[in-house]
Amino acid sequence: MRTVGSVVRSAFFWVHLAVGVAASALILLMSVTGVLLGFERQSIAAIDGTAAVAPAPGLPRLPIDSVLARQAIDRADVASVVMRAEPDRPLTIRFRERDRSALLVDPWRGTTVEAPPPGKGQAFFSALRRWHRWVGATGSEWRTRFRAATGAANLAFLFLVLSGLYLWWPSQWTRQRLVATTVPRLSATGKARDFNWHHSFGFLAAVPLALVVASGVFISYQWPGRLLDRFVGSPEERAESAPPSPELAPRHDDAPLDRSVAHAIAAHPDWRQLTLTLPADRDSVLRIAVAEGNTYRPDQRYTLTFARTSGAVLATSGYADLSLSRRIRAWVRFGHTGEVFGVTGQLVATLVTAVGALLVWTGLALSWRRWRQWRGRRRVLSSPA
Repeated sequence: MRTVGSVVRSAFFWVHLAVGVAASALILLMSVTGVLLGFERQSIAAIDGTAAVAPAPGLPRLPIDSVLARQAIDRADVASVVMRAEPDRPLTIRFRERDRSALLVDPWRGTTVEAPPPGKGQAFFSALRRWHRWVGATGSEWRTRFRAATGAANLAFLFLVLSGLYLWWPSQWTRQRLVATTVPRLSATGKARDFNWHHSFGFLAAVPLALVVASGVFISYQWPGRLLDRFVGSPEERAESAPPSPELAPRHDDAPLDRSVAHAIAAHPDWRQLTLTLPADRDSVLRIAVAEGNTYRPDQRYTLTFARTSGAVLATSGYADLSLSRRIRAWVRFGHTGEVFGVTGQLVATLVTAVGALLVWTGLALSWRRWRQWRGRRRVLSSPA
C-alpha cells in the first residue's frame, strides 16, 4: 500500500516533469543568453573601448558648477551628475530632456570627452538582452507579451529548482545513492549520464541558481516586492515620504553643488562613486548617493539629502536604515548578475546559469527516454499474444 509521502512525491515528480517540458524552450533560451551576458560590461569595454581622461598630476578637480559653466550648461537642464574616484574616469552629465545624450567631461580640465561610438560589442549585447528579456521582440506590444511569457518561465524555473531539491532528497540515505546524485560522473553515457548530471549538477548549483532565478522573478513582476513591503516593509517606505525641507527658493539662490559634494566626501572618504540628483523646479532638496567599495553592493551605499538653498544636511541614510523588505529588494538587480560580489559573483552566476541550461537538456532527455519506454510497453500490451 502506498504511503502519503510516496503519493505526494509522485505528484511532485509529475508536476515537475510537466512544468519542465512546457517551459523548457524559454528557460533554455534565457539560460543560454544569460551565460553569454554574464560578463557583458567587461566584454563591451574590451570590444568597443571606454572613455578615458588623460592624467592630470597636480591639478585639482574642478567644482561641478565651474564644469557646467565651462560647458555652457544651464543647471536647470541637468538631471544628474556622476563622479568617480578613479582619476582617469570622466564626469557623466545626464539631462532632463530624454532625447539629449549624456555628456562626458574631463573633471580636471572641464573639456568634453569623446565617448566611444556604439560598436560591435554594444550591438551584439543589445541583441542578446533583447532575446533574454523579450525573445527578440522589438515592438512595444510584442515586448509586453513576451515579457509576460519570460516572466512566467522564470517563475516556472524557480518552481523547478525548489521542487527538484525536494525530489533529490533521498527517501533512504545510502552511500551509493548519495554518490550517484551528488558526484558528477563525466565519463558516463546514455541514461546514466543524463540521470547523474541532472541530479548532481542540479544539487551542487541549487542554492545559487535559486537566488539568480528568484531575483529574476522580482525583476519580471512587481507583486513580489509589494508582498515584501506588505509583510516586512515600513509604513514610511510604502508612503515614500521625504525628509522635511525648507520652502523652495528662486533658482538663483541655490547653494553651490560643491559645498554638498565636499560634505559627502568628508563623511565618506572611501567613496568610489558619487551620484548627484539635482532638484527639479518643484523640488527643494539635492540628493547625493555615495557608493563605497563595490559600487553594486547595496550595503556599501549611502544617501545624503541637502537643502537646496542653504546646502544644509537634512538627512543621511544607509542600508541599515532600510526595512527588511527594502534590504532584500536592494540586492535584486545586481544579485541577478552576481555583480554584488564582484567578478567572483559574476563567475558563479554565469556558471550556475550554464547549469540551468544543462538541467533543461538532461531533463528533456530523461523525459524522452521515459516516453519511449512507455510507448514500448503500450505496444507490447496491445500486440496479439
